[in-house]
Amino acid sequence: MKKLLLFAILISGALHAQQYNLVMDRFAYDLIDPAMSRSASHTSFKPYRMADVLEVVNPDTAAGVPQRNPKTWAGRALWTNHTLGLDSTDFQLYADPLFAFQAGQDLQANKTTYLNSRGLQILGNFGNKVSFYSSFWENQGSFVGYADSFITKNNVVPGWGRVKPFGTNAWDFAMATGYISYSPNRIFNFQFGNDKQFIGDGYRSLLLSDNAFTFPYFKISTTFWKIRYTNLFSSYQNIGNASNSGIGGYLQKFSTIHHLSINATKWLNVGLFESIVWQGGDTSGARRGFDVNYLNPIIFYRPVEFSRGSPDNVLIGLNLKALILKKYMLYGQLLLDEFSLQEVRAGNGWWANKQGFQLGWKFFDFAGIKNLTWQNEVNVVRPYTYGHFTAAQSYTHYAQPLAHPLGASFIENVQFLRYRYKRWGVEAKFLYAVYGADTLSAAGVMSNVGQNIFVGTAETGQGPTMVPSIYGNTIAQGLRNTILFTDLTVSWLINVKTNMRIEAGVSNRIRTNNQDGTLTTPWFFFGIKTTMPNRYTDF
Repeated sequence: MKKLLLFAILISGALHAQQYNLVMDRFAYDLIDPAMSRSASHTSFKPYRMADVLEVVNPDTAAGVPQRNPKTWAGRALWTNHTLGLDSTDFQLYADPLFAFQAGQDLQANKTTYLNSRGLQILGNFGNKVSFYSSFWENQGSFVGYADSFITKNNVVPGWGRVKPFGTNAWDFAMATGYISYSPNRIFNFQFGNDKQFIGDGYRSLLLSDNAFTFPYFKISTTFWKIRYTNLFSSYQNIGNASNSGIGGYLQKFSTIHHLSINATKWLNVGLFESIVWQGGDTSGARRGFDVNYLNPIIFYRPVEFSRGSPDNVLIGLNLKALILKKYMLYGQLLLDEFSLQEVRAGNGWWANKQGFQLGWKFFDFAGIKNLTWQNEVNVVRPYTYGHFTAAQSYTHYAQPLAHPLGASFIENVQFLRYRYKRWGVEAKFLYAVYGADTLSAAGVMSNVGQNIFVGTAETGQGPTMVPSIYGNTIAQGLRNTILFTDLTVSWLINVKTNMRIEAGVSNRIRTNNQDGTLTTPWFFFGIKTTMPNRYTDF
């Protein structure tokens, strides 16, 4: 009994080594965002490593929550600490139950929604150089109408993987993450595991986001002077379903990503991005595996790919962050999939001019009100961006885009107002988007207007691969859809260590097109949850 009580003693101070990552729960990141954004830290590649965060701000105190000093183990587990903890000079181990219990009502469909998620996280440190993390989630849920349609079509819950039917109009799904993080010194960090990654300083990313399911990865981060250089080697999967034109079941593909982050000045950070995606095999059974030509951590991929006559999918991009007067942050991204300066200058809408743009800002202590943040972001992506002649090499994973959830051929504006007062938090979101969807002709042939990035694209060919028009392509061509999404969420933070909080909110989604008319989905919900990876349903 004494040993059990000793294991349950929890540490109120910081962990001895912090090589593990901060889980990409947007609630947790919003708490530290003002401090991180104003610092000279390299903030564009996420998840953050806790060692980097603690150099700027302590997440346990960032929320400004009044301190409690519970005298019992149960009180500390509820209010201030991990549920279980074991601490010694050379080894620390922590464990927490994870959960998300939510009930709501889809007023349009007169349908009760719910989320019943249970899980466990275990994290710890060996000495000061090695950390580990593992989590598992088992979930059952019933969702609002448009999200349920997405799941039925794609066989995945957005960001949470494959599903199987559960009860009546509900789904069962699971997710596991885990990795080992090793920092031999202050320069290098090596991570190997299964999780999500994100590149950018905005709500969305046009380079790499946490929109899709988890994936195996090996990451090398090198930090020196004013530079952080990141190499990410990943494995993705195409899964056969209606939305990706029958690519096939569980076909593997790989990617290698370079990201160079430079603090050019005290107020300006510049990031350079390069990615290449190639398929590991095809439906004939031919295997290619991981191409050793892309193992070089510093070489530029495009010349290598071109010189080998390779058909692989190459993306390059730019990431910018500028801090103004320590109060305003401007950020943006530029993505180039394919590009011809001559065609851009001609302005004729060449189909293979595939680019994306992001521009946004964050105003901290907006209107002179402490802890009030206004964020405004615009995302624009041209048709056919992220796609490829070989559909299996599209920039996708597990039936979802690896970047923006709308795929391509869209314009989006998303805005947030966030306010915190002690344990209370309020977030209002406004999203407006326009995108162009494929249409079915009278002959039963589906068009390929550039929004569905799972479909192969080429100037010549038959069926869905062929581009209908080489010139004259515009953003949101095809069946024009508009989305107006509003959301108001109120939260009350219980435990700053696990981000356990009570949430209540109301949202409304209005989608309009000339084929289906207007579909309005009002929804309200109430729940309690701990730290939970992001799941995006605002599409």
